[in-house]
Amino acid sequence: MLLPLLVLIIISSSWLLLFIFKKIKQTILNLLIGLWAGSMLSVSLVHIFPEALEQTEYAVYAFIAGFLTIYLVEEILTPHHYDHGHDDHTHEDPHEHYDHVALVSFIAIFIHTLFDGLGIRAGFGISSEIGYTILAGVAIHQIPVSLSLAAIFRESKFTKKIQILFLIFFALAAPIGFLISDVILNNISVIFTGIATAFAWGSLLYVATADLLPVIHSQTKYKYTTVVLFMIGAVGMSIVKFFE
Repeated sequence: MLLPLLVLIIISSSWLLLFIFKKIKQTILNLLIGLWAGSMLSVSLVHIFPEALEQTEYAVYAFIAGFLTIYLVEEILTPHHYDHGHDDHTHEDPHEHYDHVALVSFIAIFIHTLFDGLGIRAGFGISSEIGYTILAGVAIHQIPVSLSLAAIFRESKFTKKIQILFLIFFALAAPIGFLISDVILNNISVIFTGIATAFAWGSLLYVATADLLPVIHSQTKYKYTTVVLFMIGAVGMSIVKFFE
């Protein structure tokens, strides 16, 4: 079982590329964020929500609750500033905008990746062929997810050490799920798993639609390229569903 663990760690650590090549242009980061937004929109609606709905009928309520919770948190903790006497909004530091986007994205992706590891281990429990098939499916979407998550953290105001710490935890999520799968399967109900997963991805759907789409729309340089990458992310992740 050592080989699947090594593969998971290597794939989930592809974010290192954005830190090794420190002089990556801002344009590339913006393009990756466009890819990320499309991917997460598709993953939330095509992959996660149907799976959570199979686990519990309450998934739809948890999904909506996750979406609304992040909306309320944003409204309460991120006040909208106005220039008195002017109609225009004063613009907040764009890097601050990515702080909560990075955190919500990390939490939702961590939970999902944890269960990816659990699913891979369960697959190997049936047969090596099934295990490696599930591992390949996870690998297909894990690399772009890893790079895009890193791009969002690069845009945040977190220090580089904090960014790397978050991304290391992300890289370990699938291996942790793989290693503790027996404990999770024996002690946590399927209903709870479905509710937690749906809540996390409902929150991420809010981030993808309410936070990242406006960023894509506001770009002036390479706007259409970013939109195309958004569509590639959305359609690509939908196609991946058929190979899982």
